[in-house]
Amino acid sequence: MWQTVLQGRFRLVVSAKILSELERVLGYRRIVRKQPEARKYFGEFLDALRDAGFEAEDLYKVSVVKDDPTDDIFLAVAYEVKADYLVSEDPHLRNIKYFYGTQIVGLEQFEQEIGLAK
Repeated sequence: MWQTVLQGRFRLVVSAKILSELERVLGYRRIVRKQPEARKYFGEFLDALRDAGFEAEDLYKVSVVKDDPTDDIFLAVAYEVKADYLVSEDPHLRNIKYFYGTQIVGLEQFEQEIGLAK
């Protein structure tokens, strides 16, 4: 998948709020416990996302995800850039399915949609 980003087959969009949220989530004890060695690469990972992605400006604020309001930033950025897809494994987002023209899918479905499915 990362190669397809670098090849420009689709546009990866990030924002300051999304990167901050990813940094927070990557620090969760359950994630660190599963991948203790990976912790030292989180900063590099976030930098790679920032470098490879188009950075949205966080222009909008939405209040849609009642069970986890921190997920609203992903919807706001998708709306801002008029994204075709928001790719997430988060059930709070996946349950929405569509948001102002953006289809919300998991990674497997996205790979099928863009022709990368195995």
